[in-house]
Amino acid sequence: MISVPFNFDQIKPLNPLLAFFSTGHYGIEHAYRVFNLVERLSEFEKLERDQVQIIKFCALFIDIGREENQMNLNYGLKSYEKISAQNFLGKDFFNTGLIHFLFQSQSVNMEEIHENLNQFEIDDREEAIFLFKVLKDALALDAFRFGNFCAADLELSNSKKLVLFASQFHRKELKQDSILEEIENWLKEIQ
Repeated sequence: MISVPFNFDQIKPLNPLLAFFSTGHYGIEHAYRVFNLVERLSEFEKLERDQVQIIKFCALFIDIGREENQMNLNYGLKSYEKISAQNFLGKDFFNTGLIHFLFQSQSVNMEEIHENLNQFEIDDREEAIFLFKVLKDALALDAFRFGNFCAADLELSNSKKLVLFASQFHRKELKQDSILEEIENWLKEIQ
């Protein structure tokens, strides 16, 4: 018999990928929804394969530095530091100024984005801003589950085509095993 209160959140997950994600609002289910939303939006925007891989990577891990249910303005930087510490950026493809910019810029508004861009070594500034908008819109579309979605916050016209999909997708029951399998398959595919 356990004599002290038991904290189930301290149990190490059977799948090490789960250890990256929180157990609350910004957990693996959120990451999976944003991952799927950027994938759909990438199809509408006809992004190149490399751009899709970059934006899907960011979608999965952008919120892993967020502390449970808190609006921390530095969560993108904390997320970047967390994946860096775990050598998840070991592949040169993801260890770039563009990835760092996308992670760190999520709490920056559009008026400040150009100034923020100057802090990073990025070859194609237009691409960086466009990918920023794709990621930001996918995150905004996932806000349906909080009841604070506003279509006027979407930057890209194609994002508005996904409003119904996002509203239905947030109600869909997600099975953690299926999510993990899809993410792991994608991670293997890009290696």
